[in-house]
Amino acid sequence: MHVYIRKRHYKKTLLTMNIQTSFHVGPRVKYAREKLRITQDALADALGFKDRQTISDIENGKRSVKTDELLGLSDALNQEVEFFLDPFNVVAEAQYSWRASDDLPGAELDHFETVANGWVGMVRWLHQQDPDPEQDPDPEPDFEFVALRLSEGSTYEQAQLSGERLAAMLGLGLVPARTLPECLEAKLGIPVLFVDSVVRQQKHSISGAACQVEGFSVILVNRRESAFRRNFDLAHELFHVLTWEAMPPSHRESNAVEHRSKVKRVEQLANNFAGALLMPRSSLNKFIEEERAMDVQHLADVAARLQVTTYALGWRLKNLGRIDEPTRTKLAGMPRVDDQEIPKLFSPAFVRKLHVALDKGRLSARKAAKTLGLPLVELTELFDAHGMSAPFEL
Repeated sequence: MHVYIRKRHYKKTLLTMNIQTSFHVGPRVKYAREKLRITQDALADALGFKDRQTISDIENGKRSVKTDELLGLSDALNQEVEFFLDPFNVVAEAQYSWRASDDLPGAELDHFETVANGWVGMVRWLHQQDPDPEQDPDPEPDFEFVALRLSEGSTYEQAQLSGERLAAMLGLGLVPARTLPECLEAKLGIPVLFVDSVVRQQKHSISGAACQVEGFSVILVNRRESAFRRNFDLAHELFHVLTWEAMPPSHRESNAVEHRSKVKRVEQLANNFAGALLMPRSSLNKFIEEERAMDVQHLADVAARLQVTTYALGWRLKNLGRIDEPTRTKLAGMPRVDDQEIPKLFSPAFVRKLHVALDKGRLSARKAAKTLGLPLVELTELFDAHGMSAPFEL
C-alpha cells in the first residue's frame, strides 16, 4: 500500500513536469539497468516495448520518457522515481579518480562514491544557479596552453615546468599550498571541497579525488589528513583535472607513498607536477640557505614553511639535482610537526552559494541536508562554522 500511495503521488507530480527536457533520465536508466545486469531486450519486454531499440534510444537521449514509462522503469529497475530526475545528483554522469588505501574494499569505495555524488551534484547545481561573483570571469589566457600540452609521452621535467609556470601564472606566492584552494575556485572555477572521508573508522582510507562531470571539474580532499598531505593530494588531483582528456586517470589509485616506483607513468607525472607547483624554485631559493643546503634539519624546517612533507621536498630537491640520495633518505625520515587546523567542511565559496540558494527559496533545507548527507542540525552547524546564520529554522 505504501508503494502504491507513493507512486500515485509521483504520477500526479510528474504530470506537471516536462520529462522530455530532463537530461538525467537516459544515463541513469542505463546505469540502473547495468547495475542489475538486465539486458536491453529484457527491460524492453518488462515495459511492453516492441524491441530493445526503444530502450537504446532512451538511454542515448534520442527518445523522451512518458510519465507512465518512467513509473514502469522505476518498478523494473528497483529505483525511486526521484533517482531518474534528481538534479542534485551526478550518478551515471560523473567520472572519478580516487586516491585510496590499498586495503579499502571496492564495495566501500563504491558506497562512498554515492555520497560524493550528492556533494558534486550540489556544487554543479549551485554553480548553474548563480556563478560566484568573486570568481575571475576571465581566467589567465595561457592556462589551457600550459595544462593541455602534457601527454603520457611528456618528460618529468616538462611536468615540473608546467607546475612551476602555473604557480607563477596564478600568483600563488612563496607558499603556494597556502593559497592554492581558494585560487583554484576564484581564478579557474575549479571547486575544492574538504570532506570527511572516513570509512569504517579507517582514518585515512580515502585521500581524495578528481571528478569530471560534463566539462565541470571538482576536487575532493580528505580534511582529516595531515595538512601537508592534503596539500600534495590537492596538487596531484589538479594535474588530473587539467589533463583529463589527454590522459584519463584510473578510477582508483593507491595513496601509499611507498608505491612510488610502482605507480603508472601518469601518476608519476602528476607527482612531479604537484611537487613543482607546491615547491617552485623561486620559493626554494628564498627559503634554503646556501650554506645549509645539505643540512637535513634545515631542509625539514623549509618543508614545514612550504607546508609539504619532508618526503615530498626530498624528491623535489633530488629531481633538481640539489641533494644526493643519502640526504634525501635522511630527510624523508625526519620527524615533522603538523599542527595546522582542520579545514572547515566543504569550502567558503560553496557554503556561501548554498546560503544564497536557501535564503532565496531556490532550495529547501531538507533537500539540501539530504543531498549533502547531513542532519538538519549539522547543516545549521555548517553555516555557523563558516560565520553565517542558518537561513532556515529547525
